[in-house]
Amino acid sequence: MSQTKHPRLTEDALRHGMRHVPAVVTIVTISGSAGPEGITIGSFVSLSLDPPLICFNVNRAASIHDRFAEASRFIIHVLREGQSHLSDRFAIPDLSGEEQFQDVDYELDEHGTPVLSDALVTFYCSRSDIQPGGDHSIVIGTVDRVEEGSPGRPVVYHQRAYHGVGERVAERA
Repeated sequence: MSQTKHPRLTEDALRHGMRHVPAVVTIVTISGSAGPEGITIGSFVSLSLDPPLICFNVNRAASIHDRFAEASRFIIHVLREGQSHLSDRFAIPDLSGEEQFQDVDYELDEHGTPVLSDALVTFYCSRSDIQPGGDHSIVIGTVDRVEEGSPGRPVVYHQRAYHGVGERVAERA
């Protein structure tokens, strides 16, 4: 049986295809040698319940990338509807940590890591591993603590825009 040769997938084709996949909007904060910093992440997922592991991807070209290898801890904030402006702020490349947190309501936890106020849910993590993943690195964290904020709905990113989560879809009988 002959194998069919497929043309190489282009970055644009993958990018356009992935626009159909909604992603929960999160901000990951760390405190390292450069002080408090954060980055907007759209690749946050649960990896394991036992042990409690999560993961997300960071572009190797991002200025914060190397600090994840330095930082032993990080905090993941799931943004709620009405917080998309924070996603925009932490997605701006080359802002200093001081510029990122200017006019942002936050506190430092017991380890000096920034905790954004009023997130839908906050995951306090210890860095477990970092693995290569093409032009990104896969950051794996052990979840040490979870804090749920007041009830609400997450903001998601879909088709290059922020959206709220709509009504529940009726299940078929």
